[in-house]
Amino acid sequence: MLLPEPTTRDRRLARLGTSWPLLRRVLQQGEAGWRAATDNHGDGARSQYAYRERLAALREEQKLHHGWDRARVLKIELTVDPEHTIAFQTLIGDRYTGLVTPERPPRNLHPRGPNGQRLLGGEGDTEQLKLFPDDVLPLPPREEIELTDYENLEVWVFLVHREHEPGTGRVRWHSELSRPHPPDEAGYLTSWQERIPLPALEIGAVTHPVGEGQHELDIQIGPR
Repeated sequence: MLLPEPTTRDRRLARLGTSWPLLRRVLQQGEAGWRAATDNHGDGARSQYAYRERLAALREEQKLHHGWDRARVLKIELTVDPEHTIAFQTLIGDRYTGLVTPERPPRNLHPRGPNGQRLLGGEGDTEQLKLFPDDVLPLPPREEIELTDYENLEVWVFLVHREHEPGTGRVRWHSELSRPHPPDEAGYLTSWQERIPLPALEIGAVTHPVGEGQHELDIQIGPR
């Protein structure tokens, strides 16, 4: 599988209603979230901060440039097109994420729960789903769409993987926008109907210039 030429990749992304420059900005915001967390925030905070910033940026960018809306299905956070036919969600992937010819297909790092499996065409755990009947689910926030008819929703996963270069502080984000087959029984996405690998995004180390008064962050960002 060869890396698509920019025109081929960009045309495919455009048909889905997005673009690589947009997704690159989303990754940059996710990295900013990662770096905003400190050891004092506790274990797992950096990944959580990165996810929240990435989700917010994805929604804001898709709304601004393509008129998409934030949505929720089975309590899962999505971004959905105006026709409510295509949706994006973002997940953390393993080290094969974004590679053109991986040794094996990439997969999500953390297994999907019953709702996540159900959304992506899996069986899920119907007994556990019954613990959350529709009439007791919290109402969605204003301006958020609650989708109930999701069987025909085409869900694409913005799969991302962060690599840190020891000693230099440099970071590479690998990513792809891909449409999965239903997850396996354990909740992992192990096969894909279509994959759109994206260029690796390299982000430089944070420098803290010494000066009187305030300290500014200088984050060097550049795709490669």
